[in-house]
Amino acid sequence: MEALFIHPAHKSDAGTFAPELKCWFANMNTVNCGDLASQAASRKKDLTAKCQDPTVDWLEINKLMKPDEFKWFKQNYPAKPEDEEDPDGFYYKQAMQTVKEIDKKEILCLTLFTIDDECVKYQYIKLEK
Repeated sequence: MEALFIHPAHKSDAGTFAPELKCWFANMNTVNCGDLASQAASRKKDLTAKCQDPTVDWLEINKLMKPDEFKWFKQNYPAKPEDEEDPDGFYYKQAMQTVKEIDKKEILCLTLFTIDDECVKYQYIKLEK
């Protein structure tokens, strides 16, 4: 988490939202990241640079997602609106929605690094050196 939560305004969020981050990581592990193929060979260098640059926003990370990864993320991230007609209302697992909104870049980075590391093949995310 230290490698992902580097923005000065987000550093303490890794601890604050540790249960939610563990929940998402465990969820990804449990379903083997939807059997998505690693894209490490083509994006690890860019992903590492962008995730570790506090001036890069979440939209740049979002652009690195393949369409099947984006679809899988939207379907599997554990925060769903209680009322589909009111997506700005309350969410099932509201804390998961909160961390996704506050730390969207970090959640996307965690997701892509996990997929690219062959869904928890390693104990820690592997950054490009």
